[in-house]
Amino acid sequence: MKKYIGLALLLVTVYLVSLVATTPLAVAINYLPIPKQVKLNQPSGSLWQGEILSVELPQLTLNRVSWDFKPASLLLGRLSAQLTLNDSKQLQGQGVVGMSFSGWFVKDWQLEAPASWLIEQVPLPLPLSLEGDIQLDLAEASQGSPWCEQLAGQLRWLGPLVVTPLGELPLDNANAELSCIDGQPSIVLNHKDAQLELELLASVGQPNWLAEGKIKAGAQMPRSISNNLKFIGRPDPQGFYRFKQQGRLPR
Repeated sequence: MKKYIGLALLLVTVYLVSLVATTPLAVAINYLPIPKQVKLNQPSGSLWQGEILSVELPQLTLNRVSWDFKPASLLLGRLSAQLTLNDSKQLQGQGVVGMSFSGWFVKDWQLEAPASWLIEQVPLPLPLSLEGDIQLDLAEASQGSPWCEQLAGQLRWLGPLVVTPLGELPLDNANAELSCIDGQPSIVLNHKDAQLELELLASVGQPNWLAEGKIKAGAQMPRSISNNLKFIGRPDPQGFYRFKQQGRLPR
């Protein structure tokens, strides 16, 4: 008898999951706990496999967001989906996102966006404009305390150009490493070219962020810019100017 009861419960569960998964997305959205500040425009497909023309967040809009859930992940106690961002003019890329008993996780992500679009979303504290392409290759990341348990990836800036009121800095391609240090997402950058030398360590804690490192003018840095490095402080014996900035994360 117990065998048949278990089989019946399994069939009912499969039926309910299938019913929810195949419900039209436009209908299902009305029953989802979506925050008021988030707007989903022109949903199509289903919860299992669907697309939203644009997702409007308080400080960011994502265009053409689609997903395809992976049923096999349920056997491992996980809920995961292949997520794709199809905006050819802004942020585009794809990767796996999901939830497990330990919290959220992402893996095998590749993202690309123009640097000019990126600083529109995260304005810089200085009067700078950036050109080039930003690429993120994220092997894995998972939830921890206060932010992450795992984080491994690379951040690349291809064809970088920094435009300042004092002149332009055409740089060589820059590469940074992403990791999780004591539960905090961290980025390490070591860059050297004819314009500048820069070492940077930045991390995001709770509720503060921190960026520190050192910078040195290269042989081809315009004097109009290199002469202003003195406002950072005194150079060390190797000619590097050290800096340290920190602040609170926006709520």
